[in-house]
Amino acid sequence: MKISEALKKYRQELALSQKEFIQDIISPSQYSRIENGTQEINLSTALLPLTANHINVTEFIDEVLPDYNNDDENIPQDILATKVMAAYYNNDVGQLKNLLNKINKLHNVQDLKLRTNLAIIYLEQKEKQITSALKKQIINEFIKRDNWTESTTTLHLLEQSMLVFDFDQISLLMNSIFKRYENIQEQNFLIQDRVGGICINYLYVCYQNKNKTQAKKAFNLLAKLPTTPELFIYQLLIKYYKCLFASDFSKAKEVKDILSTYSLANLAKNLPY
Repeated sequence: MKISEALKKYRQELALSQKEFIQDIISPSQYSRIENGTQEINLSTALLPLTANHINVTEFIDEVLPDYNNDDENIPQDILATKVMAAYYNNDVGQLKNLLNKINKLHNVQDLKLRTNLAIIYLEQKEKQITSALKKQIINEFIKRDNWTESTTTLHLLEQSMLVFDFDQISLLMNSIFKRYENIQEQNFLIQDRVGGICINYLYVCYQNKNKTQAKKAFNLLAKLPTTPELFIYQLLIKYYKCLFASDFSKAKEVKDILSTYSLANLAKNLPY
């Protein structure tokens, strides 16, 4: 089943109009063309209305995957990457390991292999067992790119590898992010989403290291993100970390409860405190 067909199927199952289904995430005219198959849509964009309507992302991907012949070598990298993300947020280590077996058969997907390995390590809580060889592979991904802050692939890797580096190392990388994306509001959605995720994960590291100075830099950049529906999750997490740094734990718990209410219990559980 094509992505456009699957979107229509899930929307109709919910008995929603196209406008109700997309919730202002994209324009109604654009979404109409997508459902009709006259406009292409990437998987990242397709997931936005799914998440907004509490649709199981893994089930959706399983619906569209056979359209790519279910041949490991022909499965688009973005579908595998999304399945990795979904398995991580569902705390499904077994699924991650199955995906890693498929990914290991592919070529030129080193960053996805590293991200999947990291996801497994984090869920199994084996951060202390990260080998020097794995650290070196991750660092090499940054070294081999002259303008690593411009690469969405490297940005995604940075977002998921915060705990690999010591605080001084990660802060050095983050200072490059703060400088490059001082005007984050002028970037496209994908960059805003990547950098937003990086800053949120960095706030986790700053909180663990009790460093308010570096945290302030992350808050300053996050404050410049557009307040659009697709980036709303960052507004909640900004509020959460501000409460933590202010030792207002009761309000921090309120934010965690909101996340849990909207099918993000696993995300809430992994937050500090």
